[in-house]
Amino acid sequence: MRIKLIRHAQSLANADGKWQGQLDYDLSSLGEKQSFLLSKRFKTEKFKPTHIYSSPLKRALKTAEITFSKQKIVQMDDLKENGIGVFEGKNLTDIKKLYPRAAKEFEINQNFSSAPNAESRSNIRKRAERVVDFLIKKHQQEDQVAVFTHSGFLVFLVNVFLKSEQIWRLNIPNTGIFDFQIDQETWDIERSKGIKKEGPTRCRVVNFANASHLGEEYH
Repeated sequence: MRIKLIRHAQSLANADGKWQGQLDYDLSSLGEKQSFLLSKRFKTEKFKPTHIYSSPLKRALKTAEITFSKQKIVQMDDLKENGIGVFEGKNLTDIKKLYPRAAKEFEINQNFSSAPNAESRSNIRKRAERVVDFLIKKHQQEDQVAVFTHSGFLVFLVNVFLKSEQIWRLNIPNTGIFDFQIDQETWDIERSKGIKKEGPTRCRVVNFANASHLGEEYH
């Protein structure tokens, strides 16, 4: 099966340099143009998903609707961006003024869990595991799946796909694509009881945070 994880196009908050978390910002005018370029790319590649899922937040859902305007899109709460508590709707300058201790801790560890009332990393990881489990176990080998979500949550989704415990920092451009080719038979072989792994799974990463469809003027 093929699974493409896609970050939403530029939002109004992205354009203003603000952290969003689970606040519901719409796309900017540039974001709409980026979405159309993404749609054009998929048409050129003849990628026609059998299933499309999206975060219900406007910036992700509208990206999905522009990209696949004639197809059904299923909204999933688990695909929402990570909750970042009091950091939501603010930039680092704002945070330094309002929450200097939390800002200092964030600058050291780059962990949004430093924000008061933020969603815990363990909860975000659980959401990511639920999403990946659903995508792989509830679809068929011949399915092609598109998933529209957010940069912070994508970090956890990608880590689950790569079966990594390490939280990697990733630079994910707007409409960046992670493209996984998954073989359901060998996907979970390492954890299947009574099976000795003789070689690697027949799964591969086709694209990693790829946004080559955006020209310089659309970044």
